[in-house]
Amino acid sequence: MKKAREVVGHIIKEEQISLLKHQILPKTVVVNIDHPFPGFHGWDFNFAAKPRAIIILTANLYSWAKILRAQTAYNNETGMQIDASFAKILIGKTVYYGIRIKGLESYDQVPGLQKKLASYGFELLKNKNLKTEKPVSIKISKFFHINQLADNIYKDACIKNMYYIEIPQYLSWETFRDISMEIKHNVSNNNYDVAKGIFYKDLTVKDMIRLFKSNMNLELLQEIKKRYERAINNL
Repeated sequence: MKKAREVVGHIIKEEQISLLKHQILPKTVVVNIDHPFPGFHGWDFNFAAKPRAIIILTANLYSWAKILRAQTAYNNETGMQIDASFAKILIGKTVYYGIRIKGLESYDQVPGLQKKLASYGFELLKNKNLKTEKPVSIKISKFFHINQLADNIYKDACIKNMYYIEIPQYLSWETFRDISMEIKHNVSNNNYDVAKGIFYKDLTVKDMIRLFKSNMNLELLQEIKKRYERAINNL
């Protein structure tokens, strides 16, 4: 297989979240991702294990460049390899900004990371009571390392069981959700999680869907791709 291609983009998804009550700096807000793939069934997640992903909420909007510089500084100073990304959370009509973190070995490391971020010039959000009863919309800006499997179909080179399919046009969240539900009811194997996003590549923007599934095969990917293309053509 060819060497993986690096592109940038973002993912938008709905997830169930909770707030960390302990192992954080006093009066700050840290979001814990309860289930990283809510549309997937049968996967055994151990929620008592080390954190898969958290979002440290900030009082202000900070650029992805500033976040990446902070990631580099933190990793150099600590010898760790955290992955920091820009995050935006929509709860009802209220938007919150933050830093999505992966790569922590323990929740005990969260307060130290928060202190480091504050020393790098990030003001942490404080004293907010977020409503977490329902899934919320989360947008993550990140790097992708992808290998092409077929025309407009890609496999993530770093994340196991993750795939991407480019689609012909932008879909609003509502339209994407309706189409995705219809396809999951009719596709030959619907045991997968799906989110929407974009790649910035080839000097333009490519709309895509992100799929998570163990034992995914190219035949199913092509079936899902054709169903999205057919649904989009019928809009």
